[in-house]
Formats: sequence, structure tokens, C-alpha cells
Amino acid sequence: MANSETHDRRYLQYRLHEELDRGKRYGREFSLLVFEMVPSSDALPPRRKMRLALQAIAATVRPSDVIAEAYEDTVAVLLVETGARGAKDALMRIRNRIVGSAGTWQVSLYYFPQQGEMIAALPLLTAA
Repeated sequence: MANSETHDRRYLQYRLHEELDRGKRYGREFSLLVFEMVPSSDALPPRRKMRLALQAIAATVRPSDVIAEAYEDTVAVLLVETGARGAKDALMRIRNRIVGSAGTWQVSLYYFPQQGEMIAALPLLTAA
């Protein structure tokens, strides 16, 4: 896997809206992974934990996928043209890499079109 670039929440919002529109228009699937930092006893400072997680994710996903630091404790990964099975495979690969270097993270997984309304209502998509 090639390293992917990390974006901010604004770019993620733009791309999510774009993928929602594309999915509705052409029936294209996509998935969204949301990783939230879990306070733990691993003694890693939050910024270091975030940096390690972003590096692990970037080394695992495709260049066409979008990685964004949505909040200071949240990373979102937009898996373009990826259905439920592919997203679950990607999640397992990412989780294995993160656990080894960046500690514990809570993960939420969303699929389009099954959870399109839920994705559109996510705070990371609707917040300014």
C-alpha cells in the first residue's frame, strides 16, 4: 500500500458530500471508518498517539482513500468505492497496525447506501 495524505475535516466534508452525491446518482458504494481515541494507560501523549495512528492508517489504505483528522481525538477514513466486505477487511488491517503502535481506539463503521442517512447526519459532516 502506498502512503496516503492526511487532510483536515473541511476537505473530508467536501469529499463526503461528493461521494454521497455520486452514490445517489450512480449507485456507487463507499464506506466510512471513524476512529476515536480512547483514554488509556499506555502513557502516550494524545498528540503522539494521533500522529502514530495517522501514520499507521496512511501506510495501510489506498492512495484514493481519504484520511482526515476530523477532531483532535478523531480520525475519519473515507474508503472510496468500497462496500461492506472490503471495509471490514480494511478495518482489520488498520486495527492490527494501530494496536501495535498507537494504543486503543474506538471504531465506528458506516456503509453507503445502507446507512446513507446516518452518514449525512454525522456531526463530523454537519459541523462547521
